[in-house]
Amino acid sequence: MDAGYGRGEALARLTSFFRNVPVMLHAIDAAGRLLTVNACWLETLGYAEQEVVGRNFADFLSPESREPFRETLADMVARERRMERAYRMVARDGRVVDVVVSGVGEYDASGRFVRFLAVVTDVTEKRRGQAALAASEALFRMAFEGANEGLCVVDVSGRFLRVNEALCDFFGLDRERLLTMGINDLAHPDDRGVSPRYITLALSGRREHFRFEKRYIHATGRQIWGRVSARLVRDAEGRPDYFIAHVLDVTDSRRAAEERALHTRTLEALLRLGRMREGSLQALGAAALSMAVSLTGSRAGLCAVYDSKHRGLELLAADPAALAAFGLPPDIASFHQSCVGIDSDDWDALVPVVCNMAAGEGECLPGQIPTRRHVVVPVADGEASRLLLAVIDKTEPYAETDVGRLRLLGEGVLAHLKNHGRERDLERARSQAEAANKAKSGFLANMSHEIRTPLSGIIGLTQMTLGMAPRPEVRENLEMILDSSRSLLGIVNDILDFSKIEAGKMEFSPVDFDLRETLDRTMKPFHFSARQKGLKLSLRIDPHLPETLHGDPDRLMQVVRNLVGNALKFTDKGEVAVSVRLDRGGDPMRVACSVRDTGIGIPLERMPALFQVFSQLEQSRSKLYGGTGLGLAISRRLVEMMGGTIGVESTPGKGSVFAFTVSLRPAQEVRREPVQRDTGEGTGSFTGLRVLLAEDNQVNRLFLRHFLVEAGCEVCIAGSGGEALALLGETAVDVVLMDIQMPEMDGVEATRRIRAGEVGEAALRLPIVALTAYSMKGDRERFLSVGLDDYVSKPVDVDELFTVMRRVLARSAGGRRCAEDAPRALMDMGYYEQRGKREFAREISRLFLEESPAVAALLRTSLERGDWKAVADQAHTLLGMAVPLRARGLADDARRLQEAALAGNAAASREAAGAVLALLDEVQRAIRELLAGQPNESCTP
Repeated sequence: MDAGYGRGEALARLTSFFRNVPVMLHAIDAAGRLLTVNACWLETLGYAEQEVVGRNFADFLSPESREPFRETLADMVARERRMERAYRMVARDGRVVDVVVSGVGEYDASGRFVRFLAVVTDVTEKRRGQAALAASEALFRMAFEGANEGLCVVDVSGRFLRVNEALCDFFGLDRERLLTMGINDLAHPDDRGVSPRYITLALSGRREHFRFEKRYIHATGRQIWGRVSARLVRDAEGRPDYFIAHVLDVTDSRRAAEERALHTRTLEALLRLGRMREGSLQALGAAALSMAVSLTGSRAGLCAVYDSKHRGLELLAADPAALAAFGLPPDIASFHQSCVGIDSDDWDALVPVVCNMAAGEGECLPGQIPTRRHVVVPVADGEASRLLLAVIDKTEPYAETDVGRLRLLGEGVLAHLKNHGRERDLERARSQAEAANKAKSGFLANMSHEIRTPLSGIIGLTQMTLGMAPRPEVRENLEMILDSSRSLLGIVNDILDFSKIEAGKMEFSPVDFDLRETLDRTMKPFHFSARQKGLKLSLRIDPHLPETLHGDPDRLMQVVRNLVGNALKFTDKGEVAVSVRLDRGGDPMRVACSVRDTGIGIPLERMPALFQVFSQLEQSRSKLYGGTGLGLAISRRLVEMMGGTIGVESTPGKGSVFAFTVSLRPAQEVRREPVQRDTGEGTGSFTGLRVLLAEDNQVNRLFLRHFLVEAGCEVCIAGSGGEALALLGETAVDVVLMDIQMPEMDGVEATRRIRAGEVGEAALRLPIVALTAYSMKGDRERFLSVGLDDYVSKPVDVDELFTVMRRVLARSAGGRRCAEDAPRALMDMGYYEQRGKREFAREISRLFLEESPAVAALLRTSLERGDWKAVADQAHTLLGMAVPLRARGLADDARRLQEAALAGNAAASREAAGAVLALLDEVQRAIRELLAGQPNESCTP
């Protein structure tokens, strides 16, 4: 009983092992029916046991495996006791599984077959790996053999193990021959150390992937270049096994690079030869010979020039080896052409003698060793200009390129011979051109003075007469005279500017300047014109632009004035918008400006000629707009001279956008205090200021004295530089207005003497302002160099004159305090009163009083919402309303509010808004009193 229990337990354990062992097991009978299968078998193929047991094993095989199985089973039943076969089984989900069935037959005591016990091994992944490996090897063979570049496998000693067809072509050898050689057997003698060095580095583990270029010798004997890229391959144990290398034929690119380098050297040689203007003929010949030998790769040579008087060749330079090669004695100085095989009577028809070129033997010259390579190149340029260049002993045959280089060098030497005569003619022509240019500059300077001086008188007297409240019909005539004079001045300025640009005398004076202040000042005159036409004129400045820049503000604003003036001229309704932004930061920075209008636009066919000289939009005789056609041409030149570009986009009937860029630099000096804007324009700013006016033109004296006295100045007059010196010796003054061109002694000489102390120590630092019609390049430097503090161009603009006077007085240690120190007036109504425009002033005041409350209400609402863009817009509107009212304080505060709002600075915006609203209330109260007939003390009379 105990023994029986032991056998039962063993059987149970065996059954459990069969079912749970992690390999596929099954048993089949003599007919192939499955008697039992284990769990791994079922899990691998996805079947349930009831679906498998009792069915033929062939049912689970792929069609192509069923017949081989039946044959194997029959053999097994009949005579084989062990079997191992490969089949393909089909899983329940349709997967095909590659398996190997290994088993043994079980027989009874009589030898009769009982069943077949087998282990089924899944070899699917193994088969796939073997197939992929075979495909990879096939692909490698195809890529290796079919590659266009050379590929090879090299052992660690450098012997070829495997090569492709491209590498055989590279070396010009067949595969069998190449496989008997090593990589260094084919290397150029000078490069045989390259490959062993890299192999050593790789075997030591320091650099297993390397790349280099080296020279090899082709089977034909010619030199070839290969770019080698190789990598060391190690075996499974990490030992160096072999190298895989890629060899690219770079012979053509190397030769091309050498040709380019040689070409560059040739050009450099010709340039050096061209600069040898001062050297002797012998030095020139020696330099040319040295270049000829170097550029052709020769060992020696000679250079000789034709002597027409003796009908022979004068030796300029020669190497002893070249003289010996041509059979000439070492101390020879001249010889006949026939000595070197050249017929002196047929020089012009002579073809360069090239010896031993390519594979030819060449022509042997007298005294030459027959096997020696040489080339002789005669160069002719007329009967008297002939030259001979010869070189010898190049390691390779001479080529046509060598002949070309020698010819270029020879022509360069001959050019010097001819240039010696031409230089005298050029020097004479240069002197004449300089004299003509000087005369032209003098003419332009004189023209500037002669036209601007009378124009200054016309404009000044007209302005003065307009201030005397003339009758309406007289006022109309005077205003027409003033407009015509200013138009004529604009034409003169355009012509002079263009002439200065053409003569290369356009002056640029870079200084630090406040861009916003400069733009505001430039735009002021246009606001009135825009209002007269019912147009909206706006200016928007990028808050990212620095406050202070370095450049020429006058030339920059000249472009802005041209574009804005054109936009207003050609726009009858809508708006003109000016925008200035930072296009690129840095030093220098690029600033972009655009002027957009809603005017008549520009026809497409007129666009190409728009920036050309004397080009105008209107071509008909009945013009509506006028103009010289120089403004845009000058603007383009100025922009280009400031390192920028200008262009236009336009749609006829809808408007245009003119845009330009200029290169400006950050301010050169850090500003310690904010720049104060001029607030004292107009009269009443210089009360008690003593002014010496040195001016010989009676008309200019008359109107300048009028405006100076009107501004509160005490004026004394001098008609020449000598009179000015005499007056300064007797009378103390605060500032001198000095005309430059005066009889007897001009303003420059008078200033020089004042600065030299001729009129006393007190006048040494006296502010002196030049009044000049000169505007050519160098005039400003000339004036400032003799001690003038500043200058004003004629025709003199009174407001500009007062601004310059304030500036020089502020700089002067002894200068009197000017309008900057005076209380700021709310409005300057006196400006309109003196010009006879009292009714106009009252009209714009009434309009301001009507419109400003709505603007103030919108401003307060925007502040409450924190809508800073709307705040900036309302500030801009107030700024535009304050300018024609000449309410400078309100304009300044509105400008600060606009800048703070555009920058998104809430605190600064609220502070500035409080100042604006408070000052606005005062201005409104002053206007009410003015309109009621009770002038406010804050309004300048």
